[in-house]
Amino acid sequence: MWILLVVIAAGLVLTNLWIRSRRSLVLIRRDNEQLRTLVAHRMEHPNVFSHEVRTPLALIQGAAELLSEETPGPLTERQREFVETILDNTAQMSALAENMLAEARVDAQLVELHRSQVEIRGLVRDAVNELRRLTHTALEMQNSGRRILLAADANLLRQALWNLVNNAVRHAGEGAVVTVQVTESEGCVVICVSDDGAGMSQAEREQLFRPFTGDLTAMENHGTGLGMMVTQRVIEAHGGRVLVDTLAGRGTSIFCTIPIVPSPAVQKEDQA
Repeated sequence: MWILLVVIAAGLVLTNLWIRSRRSLVLIRRDNEQLRTLVAHRMEHPNVFSHEVRTPLALIQGAAELLSEETPGPLTERQREFVETILDNTAQMSALAENMLAEARVDAQLVELHRSQVEIRGLVRDAVNELRRLTHTALEMQNSGRRILLAADANLLRQALWNLVNNAVRHAGEGAVVTVQVTESEGCVVICVSDDGAGMSQAEREQLFRPFTGDLTAMENHGTGLGMMVTQRVIEAHGGRVLVDTLAGRGTSIFCTIPIVPSPAVQKEDQA
């Protein structure tokens, strides 16, 4: 008799546990759905903002580029300075819009990286060449060697690299030289951006990846800091790291290491 009672009691306990687990599962599913809705809502605002800002900026930039090429007619020296100011500031605003969108994507964490086959040397070369058109700072590249293919989110990685080089250009100072180097080491691609400028103080180093922490004058001269935070998050999302080596008065070197994870297409070629 007592065995029957034990079996019945055990059955009741198991039934109760099953009911509770089902309820928990329902709650978890509901919470997940709410989380997805929240993430979608958070993503909506940066997307809308980025779209609304991108279009007029593209039109302004296009018109300014036509002026700089003197398509409508020759420019005076003063007019050329104004056009360069327009181009520089539209580039800054475009970068800010792209960084806000990139931050929203990475910050959401539920958004997967859109990986494709990326040739990293070409990506770095494009970023440097684009910035060469926007700055008078000397930009040198040490980017020779075999092609480096990896599976990465091309758009996010392109933005991260652009931010990295742009940060060096902004902080290097007048007369400084910025050098961008791409190498391979222990299964990783290493991108080093260095300058022989003023370097950073300890306080500046601590604020490097914290956006909007400087005063208005600092942000006007060196940017908001959002770009470097986005760079760090994008590199980390790819399994990499960002390392900083700086000394006041002796320049700064920033190293980005990214594991070389080949895309399925590359793996098939290697196996063939």
